[in-house]
Amino acid sequence: MKSFLTLLTSLCLVFAFVGEAQAKRFGGGGFGKSHKTTPFFKKKQEPQKQADQKNGQNQPAQKGRGLMGGMLGGLLAGGLFAYLLGSGAFEGIQFMDILLLAAVAFIALKIFRSMAAGQRQPAHAGVSSNGTGQAMQRQSVEMPPKAGAAQMFDTGSSHDETPLNLPQGFDVEAFVQGSLEHYRTVQQAWNDGNLEVIEEYVSAPLFAGLKQQRERLMVPPQTEILDLNAEIVRADQTGSVAEISILFRGLCKDELEKSEDGIFDTWHLERDTAVEGSNWVIVGIEAE
Repeated sequence: MKSFLTLLTSLCLVFAFVGEAQAKRFGGGGFGKSHKTTPFFKKKQEPQKQADQKNGQNQPAQKGRGLMGGMLGGLLAGGLFAYLLGSGAFEGIQFMDILLLAAVAFIALKIFRSMAAGQRQPAHAGVSSNGTGQAMQRQSVEMPPKAGAAQMFDTGSSHDETPLNLPQGFDVEAFVQGSLEHYRTVQQAWNDGNLEVIEEYVSAPLFAGLKQQRERLMVPPQTEILDLNAEIVRADQTGSVAEISILFRGLCKDELEKSEDGIFDTWHLERDTAVEGSNWVIVGIEAE
């Protein structure tokens, strides 16, 4: 019974560490609505993707080092845990033993997160975030469609394709650039604990969950966005409600832990077109 309670306590500590790590970035862990999404950039951009892959293949030694580092770190953590189990360390276990187990689990978690982040490195670097601050506000339906905006996407008629029904005259470039600015704004507000700013961007149900997550943080996060780019991955209309999903990819740094993590977040936004002057509101976040 005593061993079971010890194990249970250790697991609780591990899950606490995981929750703390997710909450350091706005929307970490995911909240609210979700939709099936697909990047819509045309296949003509494949040569650039192939060039990026070729550049990645020119660094096999670096990838090997990362893989070996992860394997060795995992073996070290696993070996220590096995030693504790096999040596009877759970007999007469003390509080420091519990902390040691939690530390081992936390190190293993960081290793796995680092390996996953390495696989999600952004494909593009140096994307400007100086977009218009009004990009999430109402797009005029009277203006003619932006020339070339629809050409950015593959709008084939496949029944399995994720919908891309953009409002007439929708300024894709301005929306994407503005979204990059908004992403940085809400992350800074999350760092500062400025929930009033965050409330302006999200729906009421989403805000309730985010507020609860932020208030549980014992130490204010210090997350810096190092690199960020975005693309629209879904757009549709349900009645009078316009829907858009935008995917953010990039890199962020945890100033407290001096570690870097990949960004792969999707915001699901809605706007009621029946309400004049209504703004886009985040109703769901999917974050890895």
